[in-house]
Amino acid sequence: MRRLPVRPLFWRWLPAAFLVVGTMVLAGSAERDAAAAAFFEGPVRTWEIVVEPDGLAGLRESPRDYAPATVRIDGKAFRRVGIHVKGSAGSKRGVDDRPALTLKFNRFVRGQRAFGIEKLHLNNAVQDPSLLHENLASRLYRAAGIPVTRASHALLRFNGRDLGVYVVKEAYDEDYLRRNFPGESPAPGNLYEGAFAGDIDRALERDAGHGPADRSDLAALRAALRVPPAQRWAALSQVLDTERFLTMAAIQLAIDDWDGYVRNRNNYRVHFRSTDGRALFLPHGMDQLLVHAEAPVRDAWVGLVAGALLELPEQRIRLRDRMRELGDGLLSERWMTNELARIESRVATALAGRSDEDRARLLPDRWGESQRIRQRLGVVRRELASWPDPLPSWPKGRSIQPGGWSVLVQGGHALVDTNAVAPDNRRSLHFVVDQPATRASLRTVVTLPAGEYRLAARARVRGLEPMEDEFGRGVSVRTTGSTATAHLEGDREWTEVSFDVSQPEDGPAEMILDVRANRGEVWFDAASVRVEAR
Repeated sequence: MRRLPVRPLFWRWLPAAFLVVGTMVLAGSAERDAAAAAFFEGPVRTWEIVVEPDGLAGLRESPRDYAPATVRIDGKAFRRVGIHVKGSAGSKRGVDDRPALTLKFNRFVRGQRAFGIEKLHLNNAVQDPSLLHENLASRLYRAAGIPVTRASHALLRFNGRDLGVYVVKEAYDEDYLRRNFPGESPAPGNLYEGAFAGDIDRALERDAGHGPADRSDLAALRAALRVPPAQRWAALSQVLDTERFLTMAAIQLAIDDWDGYVRNRNNYRVHFRSTDGRALFLPHGMDQLLVHAEAPVRDAWVGLVAGALLELPEQRIRLRDRMRELGDGLLSERWMTNELARIESRVATALAGRSDEDRARLLPDRWGESQRIRQRLGVVRRELASWPDPLPSWPKGRSIQPGGWSVLVQGGHALVDTNAVAPDNRRSLHFVVDQPATRASLRTVVTLPAGEYRLAARARVRGLEPMEDEFGRGVSVRTTGSTATAHLEGDREWTEVSFDVSQPEDGPAEMILDVRANRGEVWFDAASVRVEAR
């Protein structure tokens, strides 16, 4: 009888061992996540950082390089924590001043965490005297479904110097991705850091994630921005979380987050989800809010993605409606001032043992911020109330015949008749040029929905001696500020001239029938002049 091989005991227990280890890992992650949540929702803690002389000298010479430090948070010590100076144009301060700092707890001690967290930022808030903006904006965006990093406050002593109240920020890193996008585990998509005042057409640095190394995800997003308007919404929907982008834009415009992506192409991250490949924009560096109470809401977008999306009239209306919806909840005075009160209360409790002078110097200016919120949201409400619905888009081929022509002669001399009859009895718009260097035109304004159009007319010319300047030559048609792309001169029977018109948004466009000549005669067939959708 054939004997079956006996598997070693090791192999019998291996699947169970993997199950136990996996369960322990998940349990450890859940425990760390709970500790991190308690850290950000709990009381303001007292921090003490001590950097030895050699490390301090290194931070003076190379501020961005990590140096080891001892960090105590409410008395709990963490040894050999990696620390470096952070910040850019407005917030960077030297290590002997009031520096902004990045702390990486596992930089020199493998596996070390503080309250379940590997990396934190301590921001000096030099551009936010209220000390409230980061915390308020973080809570606002997260409540709106945009998972920005969390924020809190700290009382900081650095090498014996009392530096007062700091803002504590969670880092955008692998831990952040795992906590906020659990469905992507174990290989979340790329997380890119926006360049300083630079858009997605720059070579953005990858902070975390396991997506394509060739940045093809960014390339696909850029390609969608170049799709013609008629097809752009469908293209963008494939590569961008348009719903959350509109929510982010609504919040940034409402709270005057002027240094963010929408208005300044700054302070942002982009995460490409591995589950669907779509990009999610994440605000960062939200310390300069409510600065310009009267800042416009409409037409205030600069970022490439914002411009490409909001060039589409239906998306501008969706933005308007999103702002109105949020104005009844998260962007209401009540919600925002209540959150300010909660944040300030935590700081006040932490400062309870300080002198009256310290408390007056360090407590956030909640009342001043509340007033700024009321003022700004009042401006937003008024502008939203006057924001009209879009004009209905034109189907391809639809056309109108403009009227109400006015005459403009900018040089030389011309006789212009807007109710003439051509030699073959066609009702015409008639020019007679009888002096050199004549620039004469008929102009009218047409209100158009955003889209692509063609201005066209049939013209007849006799003895037309052309002249040329930066806007065209001879007989042509065009719009204000543009250069004609076709022209007529000499002797021609009825011939069509045209000009392609791109209307980026709903509004007026000036149509021009142009004559640039030294002498000659022109008839425009009045019935042939038209603006049609392409």
